[in-house]
Amino acid sequence: MRKKELPLACGIALVYLVALYWLSRDYTFFPFLLGAVGLLSLITLLCYGFDKRAAARQAQRTPEKTLHLLAVAGGWPGALIARPLFRHKTRKQPFTGIFWTTVLVSSGLLGSFLLLEQTAAARDWLDVEALQWRFFVQQYLSA
Repeated sequence: MRKKELPLACGIALVYLVALYWLSRDYTFFPFLLGAVGLLSLITLLCYGFDKRAAARQAQRTPEKTLHLLAVAGGWPGALIARPLFRHKTRKQPFTGIFWTTVLVSSGLLGSFLLLEQTAAARDWLDVEALQWRFFVQQYLSA
């Protein structure tokens, strides 16, 4: 394992999160979006760690489908960091190819949602919902 893989993975994840912030910063829902991606990434990273530990102990493993599902749901930055961090699932084919496909699909879907004219109504709806949650939390905290 090359020593440069972990800093590179962290850099790619950071660039992705900055790009996500930049694309969604004008919407009320952006803190929820960044929080969801961050939480999914943390859960995915932990699942990779638990799977690596289970592999070393020859215990029950996390199914690869689960790892891919978490990645495509938005947790791929955590998976990207976990792979070199735990030295896990870095060379195994076809896992690596499927992993990079989940990165492209997840990023493409989220980018399309944030950029395409056809999804403007959905973004507006999500903005209203986020605004209502924000007001609810503010009222709850001020009471």
